[in-house]
Amino acid sequence: MKKISLLCSLLLFLLTSNVFAIDIFVSTNGNDKSTGGKNDPFLTIDRARLAVRDLIKKGLTENVQVYIMEGTYILNKTIVFGLDDSPKGNYTVTYQAYQNSKVIISSGQVVGKWAKAENVTGIQEVAKGHIWVADMPKNVDTFRTLFDGETRLNRARSDEFTMPVNKKVKRADSQNTFYNKDRIHLRRVPFSNNEIKDWDNLSDVEVVFNPVPWNLNLVQLESVDEKNKIGYLAFEANAMPFTNKKYSVAWIENVIDYLDEPGEWCVNTKTRKIYYWPKNGTPSNNIQAPKLMELFRVEGKIQYDLPNDIPARNINFKGLTFTKGDRSVWYKNRKGWGIQHDWDTFDYGNALLRFRGAENCKVTECRFTNSGGSAMRLDLHAQNIEIKNNYIDYVGHMGILLAGYGPGTKDVNKNNIIKNNILHHVGQVIWHGHAIFAWQSGLNIIANNYIHDVPRKAIGLCGVRCQILMKPEDNFDEASRTIRWSEIEQTVDSTLTPQRRYAPYLHARNNIVEYNRAERTLLKLNDGSSINISGAGTGNIIRHNLIYDVPHVGFRTDDWQEGTTLINNIVHKSGSSAFIHKGINTIKNNIIIDCNRGFHFRAYPQQYFVPESDITNNIVYSSSANFVPNSIFKWGRMFVHIAGTKPIPYEYNMDYNSYWWPGAKKDLENKRKNGIEANGVVMDPNFKDLSKQDYTIKNRKLLKAIKFEPFDTKLTRFGITKEYPARFKALDKTLN
Repeated sequence: MKKISLLCSLLLFLLTSNVFAIDIFVSTNGNDKSTGGKNDPFLTIDRARLAVRDLIKKGLTENVQVYIMEGTYILNKTIVFGLDDSPKGNYTVTYQAYQNSKVIISSGQVVGKWAKAENVTGIQEVAKGHIWVADMPKNVDTFRTLFDGETRLNRARSDEFTMPVNKKVKRADSQNTFYNKDRIHLRRVPFSNNEIKDWDNLSDVEVVFNPVPWNLNLVQLESVDEKNKIGYLAFEANAMPFTNKKYSVAWIENVIDYLDEPGEWCVNTKTRKIYYWPKNGTPSNNIQAPKLMELFRVEGKIQYDLPNDIPARNINFKGLTFTKGDRSVWYKNRKGWGIQHDWDTFDYGNALLRFRGAENCKVTECRFTNSGGSAMRLDLHAQNIEIKNNYIDYVGHMGILLAGYGPGTKDVNKNNIIKNNILHHVGQVIWHGHAIFAWQSGLNIIANNYIHDVPRKAIGLCGVRCQILMKPEDNFDEASRTIRWSEIEQTVDSTLTPQRRYAPYLHARNNIVEYNRAERTLLKLNDGSSINISGAGTGNIIRHNLIYDVPHVGFRTDDWQEGTTLINNIVHKSGSSAFIHKGINTIKNNIIIDCNRGFHFRAYPQQYFVPESDITNNIVYSSSANFVPNSIFKWGRMFVHIAGTKPIPYEYNMDYNSYWWPGAKKDLENKRKNGIEANGVVMDPNFKDLSKQDYTIKNRKLLKAIKFEPFDTKLTRFGITKEYPARFKALDKTLN
C-alpha cells in the first residue's frame, strides 16, 4: 500500500504541474520516500531512476527531466539504466545538473582515523617517522588508486630496472610469443638484485613494464623464485618483459619497501592497512579510495551469438561531473581478449560512464576527471550516441573508447558523434590510453575536439591486423578471441589477398575525423602517431585537422591499412615525421611545416606491397638544412611481401608537390630522375605569420602550379567551437 501511495503522490504532482516535460528532483538533502518533486526531492539518483521506470510502464507522453541538485553523490554500486529505463518512441529521459549547479558523481570512500605507523616491517630508514597508517574503508575490498581531494596520489614504486633480451624465444609480429609452448615466458620477470621479493601480500604487488614501446603492462605477482631470481606474474603479459632493446624497463609498485618519498602510498589488502607519507606532514581529511570502476552503465540486452541485440535507448546525461573510479586489472584468461596491442580489454567495465548495447543517447556538458580508469566507453552495440561539449582530464586510461564486436559480420558499433570536447592528461596511469580510440567501430564523426598533453595518441582508428586473422589456430595473440570465426568462414573470399580477403570484417571504416586540434602527444610511449589508422578498414577520411608542437609523428597509416584519405591537414613542428605511410592510401593537399621529416615510408612484414598510393598536391616547408623530405624504413626480406621494381617512394604516384627547404632543388632533381615529381616545384609558400600560427599562403603562383585547393587555415577553425561551455574552457590553462 505504501508503494502505491508514493506512486499516486508522484503522478498527482506531475499531472498538476503545468509544464511540457515531467520533472523529477534529486537532492543530497532529499528522501527516497518522498514524491520526487522540487520541494520534496529524492535522496538518490537510483531512486529517481525507479520513479522514471514506473512512469515508462504507465506510458510516457512527454520527455522526463531528472534534475540533480548541487552536491556529491557517493555510489556504492554501479547504477545500471536498462531496457525498463528506456522510454519508447522519441521520448527521452535526461539526468542533468539543476541550473548548471555542480553535481559530482563519485565512488570515493573516505579513509579515516590515521595514525603514525610504528614497527612496520619493510619501512626504509628514510621513511621512518613519516609514514601514517589507516584501515581500508569497510565496504572496499581492493583498490589501485587513491585520491586526496582533487589529486590522484602516487603509489610507492621501486627504481626502474632492466634485464637482457631473451633471444631464444621466437616472437610474433605483435611481440607476443609465436608458439603456444613458450607462453610461460609471458609470466616470467627475471631480476638481478633484490627488486622483487616474496612478500606476504603478492596479490597486491604489481610489476609495471613496457615490453614494447607502444604498451605498458601492470600485472600482479603470483609467486617469486628468489633463488633463481624470477618473479612469476599472476596473468600473461601481452609480450615478454624486456623484449625491446631500445626502451624496455620494469619497476615494482604497491609495496611498503618502496614507500620512500613524500606523497606516496601503498595498501596491504591482507592486513587491510593503507600506508601513506603525506607531503604536508599529516594526512588530510579528504583521502578517498574508489569502490567502483563503473559509475553509470546504460545497457540493453546483448545477444552475443545472434545477429541482433536489443538496445537501451533515449537516455541522456547533461552537466554532471564523474570522478574517482578505480582502474582496470588483468584477470585469468584475459589473453586474447585485449584489443589492438592490448591497449584495452574487449567488453570490459572500466570506464566511469559506459554504454553497452545502447542507441540514441547523449552525453553533453559533462566533466570526467581525477579517476584511475577511463572516462567513457561505447561497447558492442552502440549507435547514434552523441558525446559533445564535454571536458575530460586527468583520467588513468582511455578518454573515449568505441569498441564494437570483433571481426565478423556483426557490425553494430557505428554512427556515433564525438564532437567539440576537450581532452587532456588521459592515460595518467596506463600510458597507452588514447584520448579517443575507435576499435571495430565505423561511420562515426570525430570532429572539433581539442586534445593535448597525452602520453599516447590523440585519435586512433583500429581493427584487427591481418596477420592475426591469418592464424585461426591460435587464440592467445591480441584480439584473437574476439574474432567471430564462424561468420568469417561462411562468407570469406579466400581467392583474394589477405588485405582484401578480410576487409569486409574490419568495421572501423568510413569514419570522418575532421577539424580536430592536437598538441603535445605521445609524451610517454612514442611508437605510433598523433592521429593513427591501423588495420581499420577502408573509407576513412582524415581531413582539416591541425597537429602542432608534437615531439614525434603527426599522421600515420599503419599496419595493414588501405583506402584512407588524408586531405587538408596541417602538421606544424613535429619532432619526427609529419606522415608515416604504409599500405595503399591517399595523402593530398596537406601542409607540412618545420617537421624533422616530411613523409616516412614503411612496408609491413607479411603484407603485399601494391604501388597504388597517391601523394599529391602537398606543400612541404622547412627552414632547416637537416630536413628530410622522404625516408624509408628497410625491413629486409619478408615472408609474403612482394617487392616493387623501384625503391620507395619511386613506386608511388607522387607528383604536384611543392618543396621549400635549403636542399629542395637538388632533392627534386633526384626525384625526377627516378620517375616522380614531374610537376613538382621548389617554391616558398610565404606563410603570413607562422609565429602566430597564421597559415595563410600568400604565394598564389604556388597554389596554381601544384593545383593546391585552398582551405580554411584559421586557427579558430580547428578544435572546439564557440558553443563550447565557457566554464570548461576556463579550466584549460592552454586556452587562457
